[in-house]
Amino acid sequence: MQWLHHTLDSVSRWLARVTAVIACITALALVSSMLVGIFFRYVVQASLSWPEEVSLLLFTWTVFLAASLGVREDFHVRVTLLRDALPHRISAWLERLLLLSVAGFGLAMLWYGWAFAEFTAGQVSAAVRYPLWIRNAAVPVSGALILVHCAARLSDTTSCGGRPAIGATP
Repeated sequence: MQWLHHTLDSVSRWLARVTAVIACITALALVSSMLVGIFFRYVVQASLSWPEEVSLLLFTWTVFLAASLGVREDFHVRVTLLRDALPHRISAWLERLLLLSVAGFGLAMLWYGWAFAEFTAGQVSAAVRYPLWIRNAAVPVSGALILVHCAARLSDTTSCGGRPAIGATP
């Protein structure tokens, strides 16, 4: 069983690195696009039509990629008061239950996000005319990444949410 965790964790770690690089690139491009729009609107006094659309595209991808990283790195905001107050064995099971819930949400994002991206496949944005499925594909991609990261975390029998896992000595 340890080989499964090692394989899933390696894939999850590699995907997280690639995701982080892409999220940084999209965030930098987002800021650049917004600055260009602001410069032309307020300095040149000639608004451009494309910066808002490009910013929306980049913002969507940045947010959904970063959200999937939050599952891997466990940096999403949550209240741990109850978990920390419970006995170790129960808190470990609660952590697994939460990860399964997150995985279910990731599965829903993958399933319904794919359907929505297909639904918008023939549509294009107003100013830039890029296919809208490119923006909407961020949801199923994020869902798939969330599933991989949840699977890697759930396969770990030595820790659970930063605490020793079920059966491990605290």
